[in-house]
Amino acid sequence: MKKWLYRYETKGIQSWILDSNLMRDLAGGSALVESLTDEAEKQAKIAGASEIVQATSGSMTAVFPDQNSLQKFASTWPMVVECRAPGLHLVQAWTLESESLGKLFRKLGHRRNRVHVSGFEAGPWVLRSGRSGLPAVPTPPDIRSKARMTALDEAAVAKERARNMQEAVGAVTGGRPWGDFEQEVDDWIEGPVGVIHADGSGVGQRLINLENDYEKLRAFSEALKEATRDATARALETLPATRKLQARPIVSAGDDLTYIVPGARARAFATRWLLALEDETKKRESELGGGLWGGAGIAYVHRRFPFSRAYEMAESLCKDAKEAVRGRQQSVIAFRRQTASLADNDSPGGIAWVIEAGEPGSPLDRLVEVLRELPRGPLRTWLTLFERGDDVRARQLWQRTQEVADTKVWDRFRSALTDVGADPNTGRLDTATTGRAVALGGVTTPIRDGLALRHIEKEVQSWPAAD
Repeated sequence: MKKWLYRYETKGIQSWILDSNLMRDLAGGSALVESLTDEAEKQAKIAGASEIVQATSGSMTAVFPDQNSLQKFASTWPMVVECRAPGLHLVQAWTLESESLGKLFRKLGHRRNRVHVSGFEAGPWVLRSGRSGLPAVPTPPDIRSKARMTALDEAAVAKERARNMQEAVGAVTGGRPWGDFEQEVDDWIEGPVGVIHADGSGVGQRLINLENDYEKLRAFSEALKEATRDATARALETLPATRKLQARPIVSAGDDLTYIVPGARARAFATRWLLALEDETKKRESELGGGLWGGAGIAYVHRRFPFSRAYEMAESLCKDAKEAVRGRQQSVIAFRRQTASLADNDSPGGIAWVIEAGEPGSPLDRLVEVLRELPRGPLRTWLTLFERGDDVRARQLWQRTQEVADTKVWDRFRSALTDVGADPNTGRLDTATTGRAVALGGVTTPIRDGLALRHIEKEVQSWPAAD
């Protein structure tokens, strides 16, 4: 009898969790996604799966002894997910066991590109949740609270229930219990928040190269899960030791990580995670086929800015940054400060900053430090002229700023620009740069990122003291 190889993956986990800005919803959404893995294993075994090859947050690979048991699970599991996590998209595929894992992953890739079709469209007279705009449902008695006085949709109800029942979650929390994290963003320090998305490079191809060696696949998945969990634990050490951690875990699945932290700590958190991922995967080279490098994108936004939009920006920055250093086996980070009410992913400029371990201060750190000693107003005006393409007035203001600046400070400024690969006479960075700062398209300037960090990462003095 022919055996079948099956795999499912959840699509758009981050967007589903982040469709609400309420921290209680984000916590519940993360806990609910984590719990689906255990439920998938349970349901697959009930349907008759002969082996669970791999199961991590948002995905599972299993072997079924015959087509009947496969169909029994594949026909019911999407409905189970829809009931447990309304609105969460699911893709699944299967092949004969005699065929390669590569074919299975390619099938999944094709199905990910299909448009998701929702259920019945709600009519114009249906009561809707004010927060999500989705059809409202009666609030169950078990989740009534002062925080839940508005109409809820099905997804919000599911997230609230999961939050009430959540326990310690290993990967996404770095092994810490959920109770270690500050519940509401309003209790965080003042200032913008950083929405971080990070992931490793080349993981998909390594999975395909495993062919049908289930033992290697299982070892690979477990090693990657452990490396991500330990990297997250090390990244959390960058946050001050207050009574509660001012961070909100969202997703940690495979080599992906999504977190929300105070803006002043976002770059340190993402940098530590990337360097820790390199280190932790090198410890597990035999299972992973070598160490991994990664990329991260950070969207700095106001705490009332829609987190789902900020995530899309961070994901795009991460993707562009990784593409900019393709083939260089280096971790890289890109960020953007969003001050307008609407996200603009096509705004000019953008830089991928290469991260290297073992240095006391990166070239970007040194640039930010010297920018703190230069007048902010003229530099901001110069940046506006630069991005408008007003080269004549930008050059005049540059020269005037140099004339009034302290000579030693200006020399350090020129040196910092040279270190990141920019022209010290104009501040320009073009796409030909292959050094520590890589332009993501067109001509840009590292001064833009430096000024943003000068404001966001100013000395933090308002962290609440630990009990």
